[in-house]
Amino acid sequence: MVKTEENMKKTQKIIIGAIAGITIVVLALVFFYFNGQGAVSSKSEEVVVEISGSTSSVLNQLDKAGLLKSKTVASIYTKFNSYSFKANVYVLNKNMDLKKILTILEGDKDYISAAKITILDGYRIPECAQQVAKGLEIDSTEVLEKWTNKEYLQTLVEKYWFLDESILSADIMFPLEGYFGPETYVITSKKTSIEDVTKMMLDQMDRNLSTYKDKISNFMISGNKVSMHQFLSLASVVQCESSGQKEDQAKIAGVFMNRLEKPMRLQSDVTVNYANQIKTVAVTYNHLSVDSKYNTYKYEGLPVGPISTVSTNIIEACLNYQKTDNLFFFALKDGSVIYSKTYEEHQQVVKENKWY
Repeated sequence: MVKTEENMKKTQKIIIGAIAGITIVVLALVFFYFNGQGAVSSKSEEVVVEISGSTSSVLNQLDKAGLLKSKTVASIYTKFNSYSFKANVYVLNKNMDLKKILTILEGDKDYISAAKITILDGYRIPECAQQVAKGLEIDSTEVLEKWTNKEYLQTLVEKYWFLDESILSADIMFPLEGYFGPETYVITSKKTSIEDVTKMMLDQMDRNLSTYKDKISNFMISGNKVSMHQFLSLASVVQCESSGQKEDQAKIAGVFMNRLEKPMRLQSDVTVNYANQIKTVAVTYNHLSVDSKYNTYKYEGLPVGPISTVSTNIIEACLNYQKTDNLFFFALKDGSVIYSKTYEEHQQVVKENKWY
């Protein structure tokens, strides 16, 4: 009788333990399921993602974009909740929960990209203005007028740490030249203004430059620290002189550093092109005669300001320029570059390889 009671107590303990264990597992699964439906982050961070295909494909795209807290939970959730996803480019946010994201993907126009504005490496301000105008469906002259408005520019100088009064100089052709981050910008609203897009491009440059802020602040030419404006002026020349071969970027930067250290005029054709607002490999004496502070054949040192947008690769190339004795270089038609230490060597290279 005593053993029977003991056995019953043991059985009860086992049952209670099993129930408790099952309860804990169930609660854990419930927590996992509902927690997995939450937002990835409490902070706002926009993510542009292109959605297409089956539900499984959509979840893969969202997961790759870092928008799912749990892909497993999302997969289970979509099995119990029916959605009709519409293929498109959406602007989502990491602070959105799963339900909101999936609802948006059914075609919420407020989150569908209205247009894209692509700013490439080496773009000049007029090219940037054309791209912005196309994206906003306005005339490029409106964009250029805004970007040369002194009152507006002053507010930007006060807002962004990398802008200073240098951009307001009378010798500067386009004040914001070189200060837009090369990137593809997504426009989500027809109400987007020139100021909105300008902010997006300056914010991108802020992110690009912040990575190298300390190194740039300690960058020196002839023993003197340079301003951000001067550094970007150098970087933009390297950007425009580089054919795209990454291995040549640091070498070309090194050539210009050698000339600046001597000192010796940069004599960069791309600065002459900029001064004349043309693009040609066949620079003539007439082009060289232009009286502009951008003309590095006529004036010593760096051009008065940047001459194009600058990529992060070029920034790195300038910060880590290759130290050689080269003072000249000549770009061949295929993009490869021949370097020379003396003017005589350079002239011989040009004579043997000139293709334009």
